[in-house]
Amino acid sequence: MITAKNQRFVPPAHWDAQILCNHPAYRLISTLLPLAQQSDFPSVDTLTAWSRHLRPAHAVRFVDAAVLESDPRYYEVFIAETSAVPTRSQNWHDLFGALVWMLFPQSKTALNRRHLEEIRQHGSKNRSALRHQLTLFDECGLLLLHRAELEQVPALLRQHQWTEVFLNQRLHWGLGVWPWVFGHANFEMLTRPFIGLTGKLWPIPVPAAFENWPLHQQVDFVDTELSKQIAVFSLTEFRNQMSPLPLLGIPDWSHQAQTEQFYQDQNYFRPKRVTTQP
Repeated sequence: MITAKNQRFVPPAHWDAQILCNHPAYRLISTLLPLAQQSDFPSVDTLTAWSRHLRPAHAVRFVDAAVLESDPRYYEVFIAETSAVPTRSQNWHDLFGALVWMLFPQSKTALNRRHLEEIRQHGSKNRSALRHQLTLFDECGLLLLHRAELEQVPALLRQHQWTEVFLNQRLHWGLGVWPWVFGHANFEMLTRPFIGLTGKLWPIPVPAAFENWPLHQQVDFVDTELSKQIAVFSLTEFRNQMSPLPLLGIPDWSHQAQTEQFYQDQNYFRPKRVTTQP
């Protein structure tokens, strides 16, 4: 179901494993993790066990978020100093945050380290411009994996050539171009997708043989490459790397017919803003 444009987003009230099996945005996590077998939200102990099985060299420990009620440390500081991620139970947002942590632990650790550097310089209350960018990517990032010869796909997306990429070049999606959700807020909102739902594009070139690798190898490669970028990118590089991407424009990500008329809705598929020199 697609909610109305201006309706305030509210996640499903109860656990529903079918949500994670029916939308292609969840294919990665539902393939690698036994989410379909769950009758309720997985506990922090279950999430920890999954992490140890999935990425044993970079396993993540999850603890109940109630620990922060008696611990004075700031969330990012707590993670850095304890190597544990506070996670609310029965909560879609935190569940997806945990799943991203276990799939991309190196990248999430790199984000945490950048946050910690900024906190040490500016304090925890005054969020720096870089921390805003880190958070934006953490919540809304969409990794666009693509073979080198298809670099025109992210380039055209940056120019808001929506119909060209999503419709005319539709054949590339799944055959040289693969969208992976990184932002856990977008994962949450895709449980009830709505026109207006937008991610932040983050292109990552992959080797020609990438699609033939086992899925675990693909994830490890992407996590390693992404973590390297996060570790060194400047504020300007973060801003230049990310651009808006209407998630329901991705082929097969909308339950509406993705016709040319669909992509002509400029309230959602907005044209590139033209800036004039002073």
